[in-house]
Amino acid sequence: MPIALIALAIGAFGLGTTETIVMGLLPQLSAGLGVSIAQAGLLVSGYALGVTIASPVVAVLTNAYSRRYTLLLTMAIFTVGNALSAIAPGYWSLMVARVVTSLSHGTFYGAASVMACQVVPPHQRAKALSLVYIGLTLAMILGVPLGTVVAQVSSWRVAFGLIAAIGVVAWLSIRVWVPQDKVSGPPVKLYAQLHAMTRPLVVTMMLVSMCTSASMFSLFTYITPFLQVRTGFSEHAVDLVLLLIGGGLCLGNLLGGRLADWKMLPSCAGLMLAVAVVQLLLVPGSLHVWTCLILLFLWGVFIYAPMAPLQSYVVTCSGSAPNIASAMNQSSFNFGNAVGAWAGSLLVAGPESYGGLPYLSAAMAGLGCALVFLAKYFEKKTQQAGA
Repeated sequence: MPIALIALAIGAFGLGTTETIVMGLLPQLSAGLGVSIAQAGLLVSGYALGVTIASPVVAVLTNAYSRRYTLLLTMAIFTVGNALSAIAPGYWSLMVARVVTSLSHGTFYGAASVMACQVVPPHQRAKALSLVYIGLTLAMILGVPLGTVVAQVSSWRVAFGLIAAIGVVAWLSIRVWVPQDKVSGPPVKLYAQLHAMTRPLVVTMMLVSMCTSASMFSLFTYITPFLQVRTGFSEHAVDLVLLLIGGGLCLGNLLGGRLADWKMLPSCAGLMLAVAVVQLLLVPGSLHVWTCLILLFLWGVFIYAPMAPLQSYVVTCSGSAPNIASAMNQSSFNFGNAVGAWAGSLLVAGPESYGGLPYLSAAMAGLGCALVFLAKYFEKKTQQAGA
């Protein structure tokens, strides 16, 4: 595998860490900024909405640039945004800094996915993409727990400063290791690109992406207070639970690719159903340490397994618009992040309300499962039309 993939994985690690770091910092952000846990959780929604709105726009604006230049530009925005987060004087300035950071997210992943496929032979493209996405998985396993520990022993500002340093490393790695490629293409004809996005199968699969992410973030955003209130974990014990969940996410990343190669839509429906079942079991299970740990590990496996296959499948279904499809599906994922974090914030008004979060996550997963069956119908119609 080319060393360029390492540079792309470093960038994905940084993006994944800054996207999810707020989940581990909720108590510190709440105390440091003088806001409630629910308000601090909306920092996740602010970032996610920024990605949702900006990704297609930035993808269109950078279409005339080479992908290498696009990667460097987006990683520079990422670094500046996290540096601004580290020095933000208050809640709303931190929200603005998070939105600035979000401008880099979808376009980086889109350009990185295409670049990863360019630097390897066709038969190694799936493996190359999995290596890039392993950076995002490692963010869940290492980035969030380590950032949480850093914030506990120093400050949440130091955590954001370290993420900005990761951005510098990623920018330099891309500058040195990623080869120059050709310009992506002529200026995008926006109407033609967006028209390809209106295909029923593409729209339905992007809704599945949204529901998958909403199911994950409705619980994961508030995982720290959830574990402290429901299961009685201490602050430092939560760090270990986050590592356990991260291990499940990593296993899910590997499992998802194999299942998608077997049967994409049936496996996706099965995984979403499994998420719903695990979440319903978590309502009573979260009151006991060992059942909570087992269920959260399984949840990590099942919730993350569809993520990368969904991204790849949407790009495949889009036909002639892979760049905008990649960016818009990132928007779908992050709109789901925003919806999940916002919906969860409505439930966490008091300690007794945390038990409702698994119900909310299960409902989102159930909706996603139903949409997969609708996508299967549209897939069949598309195949019949092609025949």
